[in-house]
Amino acid sequence: MKILLIGNGQMGTLIRKLALDRGMVVADSFHTETIDRLKDFDQPADVLIDFSSPQALPAIADYIQRTKTPLVCGTTGYDEDARQQLAFLATCAPVLYSTNFSAGIIIIRRILREFSAYLLDNGFEAELIEAHHSQKQDVPSGTAKTLLSEIDPERRLQRVIGRRQQGTRGRQEIGIHSLRGGTEAGRHKVIFFGKDEQIEIAHSAESREIFARGALLGAEKLVRQDKGLYTFDQLI
Repeated sequence: MKILLIGNGQMGTLIRKLALDRGMVVADSFHTETIDRLKDFDQPADVLIDFSSPQALPAIADYIQRTKTPLVCGTTGYDEDARQQLAFLATCAPVLYSTNFSAGIIIIRRILREFSAYLLDNGFEAELIEAHHSQKQDVPSGTAKTLLSEIDPERRLQRVIGRRQQGTRGRQEIGIHSLRGGTEAGRHKVIFFGKDEQIEIAHSAESREIFARGALLGAEKLVRQDKGLYTFDQLI
């Protein structure tokens, strides 16, 4: 499989290493400072993998529309306009977008999807904690936002980013707390507080390599698909 890689940070470096270890070919790579070169890139690739920044999306979108190359995107921090642009690209080519490429988070999402409504309707209160390395820019993390959408898909609860106000906790709130430091690869925990009991659902990534492996697995699956917008759990 021939890969076009966007992003030269820690994730991009890991993906390149694992891809080469698996006998894949990295046709070329681009980053924020060189992304404009993508408009003149004409070598064929089987898939484009993007772990960069939202600022790279216009150049990536132009390339996908021009070449119909499948896109695996793990960039976070997108606003609603960017997500709509990804949806449009899915009318041109297969697109896989995920805020997290670990199998464990798929399981966490399904647990939350199955049980959150029952717990919230029966007096439990939810809080979410996420931790990442010092260099992560978006807050809360993309995975935290994804987990929130599983806990409260209809947005009935008020999102409270951190708790800085004095006073008691509102019944219709959900708190989101972000920790940043060191080389933390990614840690997410949802706590449901009930009367005299608590339920904790947690996932810890011991290294970023699990996300790189997941992205390559997603790429292998995506290149066999028709155009459309896919999630990681749909493909694996």
